Parts: sequence; structure tokens; C-alpha cells
Amino acid sequence: MSGGKVPRRRRRPAIQVELPLPGPQGDLPRNEVPEPRWWQRPVVPMALAALAALLLALLVASWISTRQERARSAALEAEVRTLTLRAASREQAIRITPNPRSWSAEPDAVLQWPEPPAQLEIYLPVAYSDYRTFSVTMDKVGHGRIMIVHRITPDSNHELRLSLNSSALGPGEYRIRLQGYTWRGERMDAGWVRLIIAPAN
Repeated sequence: MSGGKVPRRRRRPAIQVELPLPGPQGDLPRNEVPEPRWWQRPVVPMALAALAALLLALLVASWISTRQERARSAALEAEVRTLTLRAASREQAIRITPNPRSWSAEPDAVLQWPEPPAQLEIYLPVAYSDYRTFSVTMDKVGHGRIMIVHRITPDSNHELRLSLNSSALGPGEYRIRLQGYTWRGERMDAGWVRLIIAPAN
């Protein structure tokens, strides 16, 4: 028996078993939508657009404010220059005949504001009046009293003379009131003057 052939064992046939296989890596179950990143959400572009509109509005408002501040600064600079008393570099004479009855409907004189400043020599003829001594009051319309001079006498030409630095006045309407002194020292109205000083060109 040792020299004979060894009988082969009969192998059982292989049986194929159906096993569930995993899908490809990264596959998601059906009906499941991936959650977008925060910058992919629809609200983000809307927020960015609103922020851009806000920044544009702030830029426009800042530009307008800057222009207004520059204009205000220029106006204040001009006002300071107008109100600052500066040395007069020349003389300018002007004669104005007072209205002996009341304020005139139209200005009695119009003067261009001198620039650079001038020493204004204002002559007021009073030969029509019997008074020999006067008081002169000057008011600026909308501002108040500028000056008052007591007991001023006319010169040989029967004119009252006022000498003023133009930088102390500035553009505007001025009203000059003349009053004569009686022998009792009382003051009586004797003349009215409306003077317009126009702004410099």
C-alpha cells in the first residue's frame, strides 16, 4: 500500500457570498446637501454691499463737511481782517451834505470800503444851520453805536470834520445824526446822514 497512489481529497466547490461593499470615499447619502462656508452664504454679499453703501455715504458726508468748514474758515478769516484795526496807508476825503429834515429814503453817500485801509476825512457842511456847536452820533445798522462826539465846532468853511480809520468801520450802513447845542446846553436835531460802505471788490 505504501507503493500505491495516495488518493486525492475531493475539494468542495467555492461558494460566492454577496457582501455589502462601502461606496467610494466621500460619497454622501442621498438627499443630504453640504453646508456652505460662512462666506458662501447669501447674506454675506448683501452685508458687504450695505457696508460699501455706508462707507460711500460717510465719504460723501465728510467731503461736504470739509467744504463747508473751508468756506466757514475763509469767511471767518475775511471777517477777522475786516474787524482788525490796521494802519491807514493813505487819506480819502468825502463830503456828505446832511438832510436837515429827516433820514433820506436813499443813501446820502456810497463809499467803496478802502483796501488797504485809508484814513477817511468826512466833511459835513452845516452852513444851513444856525447852531455853532454840535454833537455827532454814528450808529451802524444791525450792530450798534460806533461813536459819539460832543461839542464839535465847524471849521472856517462851516463844515464838521470827522477823521476815521476805515478798518474800524467795515462794510455796512451807517447813520450819522447831528444835533446842535442851544444856549441852555440842550441838544436839538440838526441833520441826518445815511452812509453806505460797500464791500471791497
